[in-house]
Amino acid sequence: MKEITLLPGEEKVFELEADFWNRGNNPIQRAIGNIARIVAKIFGRRIHGKLIVTNLRALEVKETIDWYCFPTSREVKLLTKASIKEVGYEMQKVCLVFCPSYSLCYEGHTQSTSIAVQNASDDQMIDLLTKFYNIIK
Repeated sequence: MKEITLLPGEEKVFELEADFWNRGNNPIQRAIGNIARIVAKIFGRRIHGKLIVTNLRALEVKETIDWYCFPTSREVKLLTKASIKEVGYEMQKVCLVFCPSYSLCYEGHTQSTSIAVQNASDDQMIDLLTKFYNIIK
């Protein structure tokens, strides 16, 4: 994935790798996500995505590679302060497997996005949420 060039005086606050295969902390969810990832890899598809939050802006970056080496799509979205209505996080536990799965969520006027965060805790999610909110406020 091509790196985003930072502006003069811009510093990364945090960067989240998006988990498109939804491999959370839950072992069953992780197994299903890994199977989906392996099937996609066999057919030559890879999807990479990041949420990059700097002291000046927030960016969503998503790139799809098909047939093992051909970049077929790239999306870069600059999230503006006016476009984000709310930010938050979700924690879910599944019956019989009580490992929590955490997602950082934000909703805009035209879309809502949820990014799974692996190996997270409530304290880490509140820290990410606070940093993200301070950038967009």
